[in-house]
Amino acid sequence: MPKLKLQSAKQTQQALTAVTDQLYEELHQSSLKHWLEDEKAAKTLDEKVHAWAYQAKSSLDQQHPYQAVQLQLEQWLEQSAVSEAEFEQMHQQFQAFQQQLGMPAWGDLWQFQQHAGQPAKAALNLQFQLLKEKWQRKLTEAVAQWEFEQLALQRDAFLDEIKDFLATLQKMSKHKDALGADTGIFIDYSTGRLTEQDVLQFEEWSRYLAEDAELQKLCAMMGNAQPAKYKRKALQVQAAPLTPPLPDQHALEAISGIHLAQDLNLALPSELALLADPDLQILFDLKYLESNILGFHLQGEQSGRVIDDPRRAPKKLGQKGPMILCLDTSGSMHGQPELIAKAISLYLAMQSMKSKRPMYIINFSTNLTALDLNQGYALDDLIHFLSQSFHGGTDLVPAMQHAVEMLQQPSFGHADVLVISDFIMGGLPAELMENIEQLQQQGAGFYAAAIGNFRIEHLNDALFDHQWIYQANTGQVVQLS
Repeated sequence: MPKLKLQSAKQTQQALTAVTDQLYEELHQSSLKHWLEDEKAAKTLDEKVHAWAYQAKSSLDQQHPYQAVQLQLEQWLEQSAVSEAEFEQMHQQFQAFQQQLGMPAWGDLWQFQQHAGQPAKAALNLQFQLLKEKWQRKLTEAVAQWEFEQLALQRDAFLDEIKDFLATLQKMSKHKDALGADTGIFIDYSTGRLTEQDVLQFEEWSRYLAEDAELQKLCAMMGNAQPAKYKRKALQVQAAPLTPPLPDQHALEAISGIHLAQDLNLALPSELALLADPDLQILFDLKYLESNILGFHLQGEQSGRVIDDPRRAPKKLGQKGPMILCLDTSGSMHGQPELIAKAISLYLAMQSMKSKRPMYIINFSTNLTALDLNQGYALDDLIHFLSQSFHGGTDLVPAMQHAVEMLQQPSFGHADVLVISDFIMGGLPAELMENIEQLQQQGAGFYAAAIGNFRIEHLNDALFDHQWIYQANTGQVVQLS
């Protein structure tokens, strides 16, 4: 049975465009309209609107509420003529449809002719054709109205989501100076999953930084620290002949074939043609979700020189490499010390995001958990992670052992290891100290920031290249020799 084309793809697109224009118009009239003038924010907003429009269009392919009525009409459209009894049945179905739309009964014409006596066969068929046309027109209008209403509802929900995103961006961007960041950081590294509590926590850490110049100075010293015991040597680069050009999948220079993917920009015309037929749109959506859209495969070539294992070679003097941060959230850190430690951690993490410096955070007490910012985690994930606390005993050993293990990984070889704690703990095992000594000789740096009025001499001698104490009672930073 052929299915009625009640709403063309062009009409759906026109309705979607109208709703999208209304969305932008409302944003321009809101108190957040200044973000539309920010280049990066406007680009991100356009991307979100484009993704929403595609999702909204796909959702309209679901069965509309007049599916049963459409099926009835399709059955009558297959007939070229009807009997009087069949016409009466058809008329009753149409009247029920009218009532579903909330419209008054429409049957005076048919009732008049039926009361006048048996209509002629030609007159009956004419009425049949007119009723089919009337029914189809009303059904098309009803479906179009339903689609517009659905788009309007989705637009309102999406508009609230966008306003929440921009409001959160506005709150967080007020603290960019304290974090040494720019607005783009909050856009690039946000996935829009921050709750109101997350934003309040972020603002608390940021305000603490903004109001404490000594704490900002400590953050800068920790971020720029260099090993003191074993100086880093310049990176030895050994030139080698140019290698033959190699295929580069990221240099999209020339068509090299056809493959299955999810890239709409490179989709074959035959695939995009599916969107022109409402019956085939769902097939296109399924292929898109399964990354099975046929498209052009582009690639280029690259050439380069070979150097001596840059992942394991010592960093150049002054070069900022990866960072491993050990954050103490034990019970003794509860309160202001933990607030200070997390404010420092947030600053260092924001700086790592800004400079694209790999960073690995270990949250420890007697247990530990970790977050690798080098693995595509967003600012949302960072705030959620820093919000966690153990509030148990203090055991630095598992955290340092894990840091040593990470230093064996190519992506974190010769990283800087920073420990933020009150250091109310014992010493480290001799075997672990030997491992740390070897890593220091290879160029790794170990640094400590003690939060409180404690000294760190009770730990193993020469464990850290630099040691700082943030004195909570005076708000001063002391660097130990």
